[in-house]
Amino acid sequence: MKIEKNIELKKYTTFKIGGPAQYFVIVNNKQELQEALLYGKENNLKVFILGGGTNLLISDQGIKGLVIKINLNKLEYKNNTVLVGAGLSLAHLLAESLDNNLRGLEFATGIPGTVGGAIRGNAGTYGLAMSDVIKKVIYLDEDYNIKEFNKEECNFKYRHSIFKEKEYYILEALLELEEGDTEESRKLIAERLEYRSNTQPQGFSAGCIFKNINFKDINIDDLKKKGVAIDKFSKFQKIPVGYLIEEIGLKGKTIGGAQVSEKHGNYILNNNQASYDDIIILISYLKQQIRDKYGIQLEEEIQIV
Repeated sequence: MKIEKNIELKKYTTFKIGGPAQYFVIVNNKQELQEALLYGKENNLKVFILGGGTNLLISDQGIKGLVIKINLNKLEYKNNTVLVGAGLSLAHLLAESLDNNLRGLEFATGIPGTVGGAIRGNAGTYGLAMSDVIKKVIYLDEDYNIKEFNKEECNFKYRHSIFKEKEYYILEALLELEEGDTEESRKLIAERLEYRSNTQPQGFSAGCIFKNINFKDINIDDLKKKGVAIDKFSKFQKIPVGYLIEEIGLKGKTIGGAQVSEKHGNYILNNNQASYDDIIILISYLKQQIRDKYGIQLEEEIQIV
């Protein structure tokens, strides 16, 4: 385990934004993670866990303390279950699972980042999420002891889990998938990848900036009067934020080097060496415009550090 100083974090994020980490270490197994956490505790350093660098915006001032980059890539199959390390990419897990004739991860098509990050944020699409395939999660508690939660104990909600509430550190997860022919799954994945290619932007971004809006949190009749096509989104009971941003004509809106994508209103791109402040100001502007027009307070899906 090698602890380094003043490592630029922008090269570790998909936004390509972020200043230096005061201390930085890459960990490859449970023991190294425990050692790194103890090093941080003994030296009174605040610890930040870094996965795939998606859904993340880091200040240009960087992070004071110890940044631990998770590189736990275990992948073991037994019948219809998969034991997977927190640092493995979702894309790799999906491909390998199909090769092992296991279905159930099709919803993860095109979702960037690592398994640990996806569990922490209960990532998903098409009405399904990580919580639908989790059997248990192995983690380090606040005293760095190895523990495990079953699915119910993870407190999964929309883009949320207990790992956003507590200082717990995900090590591995046991996923329960479905055995069988994966030909139809591969066709579905190819179709979804093509759709994503046509509707989502290429370039430096953190993924969707805002959480979509649950029907139970809004006044549906009021929004219908304001021209929102509520019925169009009844299947998943959520209004896509990208749709609202498009409706008020803010696709392409630019502040400094940051731009709302012309393809998808819920993406902000680092088009021209955008600063942290450029992104923050644009996020604030979008929130204000949606609040003024629809009376909805948007909530960020990305983590801002």
